[in-house]
Order: sequence, then C-alpha cells, then structure tokens
Amino acid sequence: MTADAHGGATVHGAPRLPSWLVPRPHLVARLESAAPVIVLRAPAGGGKTVLAAEWARATAHRGVWVQVQGAQGRAFWERVVQAVADAGLPGREHPFAAGATSVREARAVRTHLVRGFGLLGRVVLVLDGADGLDEPTAADVVHLVEAVPSLRVVATTRSPGHLESPAARVRVDVDVVTGAELALTVAQTARVLGVDGPDASDVGRAARVHHLTGGSPLGVRLVALADQEPGHDGRRTLEEVVVRAVDHLDASTADLVRTTATADVLTPDLVADLSGCGRAQARDRLDAVAALGLGTWTDTARSGFAYTPVVRDALRARLRRTDPAAFRRLRARVAAWCDDHGLPVEALHAAVDSDDLDLVTAVARRHWRSFLLEDVGTVRPALRPVNLLRLRRRPLLLFLLALGYNADPTGRLRAVALFGLAAASARVEGERTPPADRVLLRTIEVVALRLTGRGRAAARAAADVVRRADELTEVERARVADVLPHSYVHAGTAFLYDDRVEQAVHAFEQGVAAAATPPAQLPGLALLAGTLALDGAVPRARRYVRRVRAGSWPAGLVEGYSGACYRVAEAFLALEDLDPQRAQTHLDTLAPHLPTIEHWPLVAHAQAYVDLLRDGAETALARLDATLRQHAQHQPAHRAAAAGLEATRATLLVAAGRPLAALELLPRTPGDPARVVALARAHLAAGRPEVALETLARTAAVRRAAVRTQADQALLEAAALVALDRHVDAAAALRRAHALLTVHELRLPLALVPADARSTLVGLAREHGPVGLVELVDVSSPAVVPAAEELPTLTPREAVVLRALARTGSSAQIAADLVVSPHTVKSQLRSLYRKLDASSRAEALAAAGRLGLLPECGAGDTPGP
Repeated sequence: MTADAHGGATVHGAPRLPSWLVPRPHLVARLESAAPVIVLRAPAGGGKTVLAAEWARATAHRGVWVQVQGAQGRAFWERVVQAVADAGLPGREHPFAAGATSVREARAVRTHLVRGFGLLGRVVLVLDGADGLDEPTAADVVHLVEAVPSLRVVATTRSPGHLESPAARVRVDVDVVTGAELALTVAQTARVLGVDGPDASDVGRAARVHHLTGGSPLGVRLVALADQEPGHDGRRTLEEVVVRAVDHLDASTADLVRTTATADVLTPDLVADLSGCGRAQARDRLDAVAALGLGTWTDTARSGFAYTPVVRDALRARLRRTDPAAFRRLRARVAAWCDDHGLPVEALHAAVDSDDLDLVTAVARRHWRSFLLEDVGTVRPALRPVNLLRLRRRPLLLFLLALGYNADPTGRLRAVALFGLAAASARVEGERTPPADRVLLRTIEVVALRLTGRGRAAARAAADVVRRADELTEVERARVADVLPHSYVHAGTAFLYDDRVEQAVHAFEQGVAAAATPPAQLPGLALLAGTLALDGAVPRARRYVRRVRAGSWPAGLVEGYSGACYRVAEAFLALEDLDPQRAQTHLDTLAPHLPTIEHWPLVAHAQAYVDLLRDGAETALARLDATLRQHAQHQPAHRAAAAGLEATRATLLVAAGRPLAALELLPRTPGDPARVVALARAHLAAGRPEVALETLARTAAVRRAAVRTQADQALLEAAALVALDRHVDAAAALRRAHALLTVHELRLPLALVPADARSTLVGLAREHGPVGLVELVDVSSPAVVPAAEELPTLTPREAVVLRALARTGSSAQIAADLVVSPHTVKSQLRSLYRKLDASSRAEALAAAGRLGLLPECGAGDTPGP
C-alpha cells in the first residue's frame, strides 16, 4: 500500500526521488520485511539511498529520515529526536515534545529514548550513512530496537558497520541488502537509458552498458547523460569521470588508489605490499577511500576491501593504456600475492594480465585441484585474451581450457580438439621436464585421452603414470605432493573404464595414501568403494564406505563429482540388502550431476537394478533407454562401460520376458564376461539350457570376471545343469556359488535366478549341502526373472521376413522389398507362423512383440497398421 492510501502517513525528511528512477517494487517490498533492522549496503552510486527514498514514499509506516553525517552519542540522538519533533509525531505531553532539548536535559539518554519511542507507537527510523556510527552509538540503536518492539530501523551504509556486527545480530534480527541485490538488471538498465523497446540493437546496447557498469545505478546514469552528447563513448565517459575524481584527491591518496585498484579484493597486507605503507596505515587509508565512496569493506572486521567495479575497471583501463609496463608489473605482484594466499581465480586472472605465461602456468599448477574441480568454469574466461598459438607448449593450460569448453554443451567439439592438443603437448614437453613434472604432464594426457573416449590409450598412459609415480624419490614426491593423489586417482579411473579392476584398486589406494588432507583423500576413497561394490567385493567396499560416512567433509563434496562413486557404492550395498528404496535415496543425490558427470554409466547400472527390484523390468528398461539416448550424442560410455550397460539391458529384457530380444541385442561371441553371462541367461530363459552351458564355458577364454559376474555364472550354471538332469554337476556349481555369495556377502545375484529354478536349487541344496546353503538360496527376495520357457528359434531369413511383415501385410510387397518371388515369401511365412503358433498376421505380430522378436516394440505391442 502507498502512503496516500493510509491517510498521508509518510517518512518525514525523505529526499526527492530522481526523475530517472526505475521503480523496483520487489526491493521496496523487501524493506517491508519483519526484521527490526534492515541495512542497505552498497558503494557510492549503488542505489541504496534512492531505494530507501522510494520505499519511504510508498510505505504506510510513519517515520523520520536522519542524515548521520558523523554525529555520535548524545549529539546524534539530539538530531534524531529533533527530527521526530519536526515531523509532528509526538504530542504536547510527549517526552520528545521539546525536541533536541529533551535529550540534552536527560540524565539517562537510553532510558529517555526507550520511553519516548515506546510511546510513539509504530515508527520507522531511517539512518542515512549509518556506517558513520561509532560502536557505542550503534549499540544504543540496537538496545533501542530490542527494547521497543514497535520501532524499526532502516540504515544505508557504504561498508559493513557496527549494525551488522555479531554482537548486534545476537540481540536483534538484521536483514542486509547488498550492492549485488541493488544492481540494475539489463531491463532496468534499458529503462534508465531510454531504450527499453523491442529493438534488438537497443537490447544489445543495454546489455553492453550493464556489463560495462556492473549494473551500478550511478554508472548507468552517467552513460545515459553521455548519450546526450554528440560523439559520446559511454566507456570513456565513465573512465573520465572516475579518473577526474581520483586526480582531484591529494597526491598520496590518488597514488594509492591507482596502484591498489589493480587488485580485485584488497587486504591491509596486500595494500602494504603494493603501496609500501605499513599495515595499520593501510587500514586507515582504505577507510579514507571508503569514505570517499570509491569502494567498500566487504566484512565487519575490515579484513577485505573492494573498489566499486566502475572505479576499478576505469582506473585499470587508464593504467593499461598509459603505462602498460606498470600495469603488467602490478598485476604480476597481485597474482603472486593471491597465489600465496589461496585465491587461485584472482591469481590466474592477474597472471594473465601480467602477460607472463610462466606465472600463469605456475598458478595453474599450484592450484591444479581447484581448477580441475571447483573452479573449472573460471579458466576459459581468464585465458580468453591469450592467443592459442602461445599455449602450444603449455599442456596444463591447454588441458584446463579444454575442461572449460567441455563443461559447456555447445563447446564439446572445441574441447575435443583442445584435449588432443593438450595430450600431444604433454608428450612432447614431458621429455624435457624433471621426473616429478612428468607425472603431472602424463596425468594431463591420461585425462585428455579418457575424456575424448580413447579408453585403451588412456589406460596405457595411466600405467606409465603409476609406474613413474611409484618410482619417485621422497624429494621428488614432495615436489608434486599436491598433485600426486589426483594423478593416482585419474590413472585409476582410466583403469576402471578399461575394465582393469585390480590396477584401478591399486592406483586408488596409492592416491589415498599420498593425500595429505581428508578432502584430498575423498576421491580415492569414493572410487575404491564404488569399484569394489560394482565388482561385488562387498566386505571390502563396506570398509571404504564406513570411512566416508565417518569423515567430516566440506559442504557439497560428498554430494558432487568427488563423492559420486561413494553414492554408487551405497546404492549397491542397499541392493545387496534387497532394499531398493534406500539405494534410490543415494542415487537421487546425484540427480543434478547426471547430465554431465563422467560416471553416469555406473549410476545408470545401479539405477537399472533399483528399478528392477522396485518397479519391475519394463520401468527399468524405459529409464535405462532414456538415459542412453540422453548421453548418446555428447558423452558416450567408455568401451568397458558400454559393454556393461549392454549386459545390464539384456538382463532387463530377460526379466521382462523377452529373452529373444536380449539374444538379438548381444553379440554372438562376446569378448567380456558380463556379456557372456548375459547371453547365457537369455539362452536359459529361452529354454535352451545346453546352449547356456556352452556359452558359460567361454568365460575361461575372456578376461577376468568380476566377483558379481562369477556368482551369476555359478548360479546360472547350476540352474542349467539341473534343467539337464545333471544333478551332481549342478551341486558342484551351486557349492561354488555358495562360496562366492557367502565370502563376498552377495544377495542380488539370487534375485536374478529364474523363478522356477530357485525352488529347484533349494531342493538341490538340501540334498547336497553344505551347511547354510539352503538358508542362503531360500532367502525371501522378489522374483524378477520369469520362469524359463522353450521359445522358437528363427532363422536369419525368417527374422528379416518378420520385420517386413511388421511393415506390411501384403506378401507381394514383401517379395518386392526382399527381391524374392511371392512363392518364396509365402513358404517363409508358413514356417514363421508355425514357429510362432499363429494363424494370422495379427497373431504372429502379437506373439513376436511379446517374445521380443521385434526389439523396437514393447511387450504386448503390435506393430504396423
């Protein structure tokens, strides 16, 4: 509501609103919050006073506007109470009726103020320039607000003051509106410029001015005024205004401002380093700069200071143009200071400005982990001014630049090219560097190869990384101590995605051992837990999961990329307890990262089994297919991971009662154990136990099988042997399965045994033992795989005819499409109908859809018209 709607009540003494004001009702509403103290904090020209005035003209609250202007103690309160009296708020008998005189004559000022404001009812006190309050006076304000619930305070400040201090916040609620919130949007900038129409060029100009000024209301207004001059240049106008203001300062202050504006965030120590003054003097001089409105303290302890962006950018632009050597020298000193004080992003930008690529590389190398994970998006804009040709012998910079492009879906092709350049540069430069640095360069090559899908080459490079890292002397290890854990982890990840589990586990263990801090240990611990849980070594996986659970980690670390494989491990541990709901809670944590995370195949694998146990095979298939489509274009799985997902999809097809579709999906002679077992499972479900046994025999000719796959293999072998009445051999296979399931605490493989085979295996266990086998096999678990049934085997030609039949019911058309005679087609259709136990096209297609002989159709669907 407006003041006019409430009988003309208003805030007395509020300044006039500027003619160019852009109404901001959402911020005005913010000032109507229930907080007893609201602080508007922004540098000069940041819009805080204008917003307070806009609110004062719209609010229904009675109040007074007071300029602090350095008044303290009793003098300040005299000014406040006089303003209250001038506003006509107190009656004739009110303690404040005499205005300032009442404060001068009061023995106890606080008591007088509490009594007087308490009798006024609901009232607002606006303190413009409240950062000028000293600590005792600010404490009086807080005491007054605490003692008088009907009083609210709105304060404008340039820097954090005593009203924002912890002491104040303990006693009353303080809501702070910062300069970032007060900045104009692009649309508001357009209105100030008078170009808020639909014209694209106007929109573009507003966006450029917004970027130039950072949304500073004063900066935008200056550009708008410059627009009225012929041949105007908004950027140059801002620069001239700022430079002229600085030039009018005393010489020492002007020199300080020009010098220190080369830093994004200043501390007294950095000011002392850049200007040569003492630390205490630096703080005082920054106070003076803040008082001039050129910048603001960023915290109440006055430990950080930032220039207003318009001021900072204008002074840098002038220095870069008039004295480029001085600009580069100062930015190099800023880079070195930020590098030493844990500010990698600021250090990188300053190093690029210094035009010293050795310094840029040193910053990137020292903060490798930060730029690899938390700050990956900052490298690309930082390196934008550097010509790519200058980076050809800088593999680390090429690699980090590639990561920046890789994080952008529109930049993936550029990323692939840069990863290739980084890998090639790392190989060349690696031969010219000491052993410790070779580990880093070779790691860059590993990651570049892995992220471009060259998994086998990445694994070969990873073996070299581990060998070189293991051979480092203690002195050399100390040189790369910050990088070494990540080198091992990236090598292990390359092994994992090339299906070299033992090598992966070794590398991850080495990475954990080399890490000096818990956050540096987390990636190795998470990958160890995930790798072992996926493999089926559950007791070992549990040990690492317990270490992650017991750790104290920075916020978001376990929920992000570093902890992804830990969440996969937790999901599989829950699945082994046949608790899909608990597993889902862990996978849900990773949902925000799935579109871009490299480990998405592992998450998809776990999600498939969660869906299978909880919602059934069709839901699991639908979600897995959607995930595969989502990632097909921009992030395909590595070879081993793709094979694993294919095996998982085949298992889901069998569980959905479509084993023939699974057989169609899988290669006839798979080269990995997971797909061999999936193929055998499909043959067994299709009523072909002898073919299943022959298929399982091939596992000896392929690579080492995961423990989980070995358990699946033993159970399927036992079920197939029972189906062939070979009970003695079946008992031996079942005992082997029992050993694997017991030692490795596996239960999920039992849930994947066909429903009819499970009861048979229970009888076999009773007859042949050993102790505990019956209880293990007879565990209550969902029957997710249907009983086996003998299914037809189509010849390749019959399969082709079936697909043609799905397109058309005309035998003549089928003959024309297949370039054979109509008589041949009719003969093949008779054979096809007989195998499908069908007497018509509709029956044949329905049976084919149910059996999965038409993979593009779901169960029960009938394709074609």
